[in-house]
Amino acid sequence: MMFDARERSGAALALGAVCLIGGSVAAATHLHGYPLIGGQAVRYGLATVFLLVWARIRKHTFIRPSPAQMAWVFLLAATGMAGYGVVLVYATSMTSPGNVGVALGAAPLIIVLVQSLLAQVRPSRSLMAGALAVACGSAVAQLSTGGTVQWSAQGFAWSCLALTGVCAVTLLGAPATKALGSLSAITYACALASGMLFLTAVITGSVTGTPVLRRPSGAELSALAFLALGVTTVVFLMWYGAVERLGTGRTGLFNGLIPLASLLALSVTGTATASLNQIAGAALVLIGVAFGLRVRKRDTPPPRAAAAEHVTGARPHS
Repeated sequence: MMFDARERSGAALALGAVCLIGGSVAAATHLHGYPLIGGQAVRYGLATVFLLVWARIRKHTFIRPSPAQMAWVFLLAATGMAGYGVVLVYATSMTSPGNVGVALGAAPLIIVLVQSLLAQVRPSRSLMAGALAVACGSAVAQLSTGGTVQWSAQGFAWSCLALTGVCAVTLLGAPATKALGSLSAITYACALASGMLFLTAVITGSVTGTPVLRRPSGAELSALAFLALGVTTVVFLMWYGAVERLGTGRTGLFNGLIPLASLLALSVTGTATASLNQIAGAALVLIGVAFGLRVRKRDTPPPRAAAAEHVTGARPHS
């Protein structure tokens, strides 16, 4: 099936975002000794500065959000930004990264089901089949080292919270960016996330005695800058550009490529090597993405869009 230029650009944006997220694995290894919550606050604070500079270059006029629109932005900042970064670290400390990866691989399927439930429509068979293939392929790739899924109660709970954060980026970000525009919504959300994280770091530090921040080394500063500019500023702009072109369901399929992009980044840096099973899992993910992208119509049907307009204050796209 041929795709039009808008769909091709959307797929390219989503793929580019996934590759940058995969590259964040190598950068994050330089921050293992840096204060976690305070470091995340710096990351989103720097991202806010980068976004404001970009807005000035673009001569962008920020839209003043209504209370309902600000609620979407607040939820996005709390779950998909501030919450997700911290939860992911705790999840990988409670169980193996492979187990967490299996949970995150279910994100495309969850996004399709939740989006269809909210729109009160039956999900497309092609989209469901593609999302299921992506989830299975991601699980095969993550568990190809011979391990099994063995979660403790805490590990399972933290993995589910991490999965919630991944889904929130698409499901909560879509109405916020539709109402305010990508640049305005992301800037507001990054600023809120930075404030939330800094306040949390201060409270946590006062209780545990851990430092909120410390002077970073050169490698740590470079890693923070890359995470702020590449993995936050650029990735969010690319991702929501893809959502605008492909819709939430089809864009969500690309979440299944994130663990594979991370593996590729580790392979390139010599930190890990890809096994035959991982390659097979990657192939299944790619097949699932390609199959799901065959859905040509937008996920959210026009008759139901009026409800979203009432909540977000945004007029639906035709």
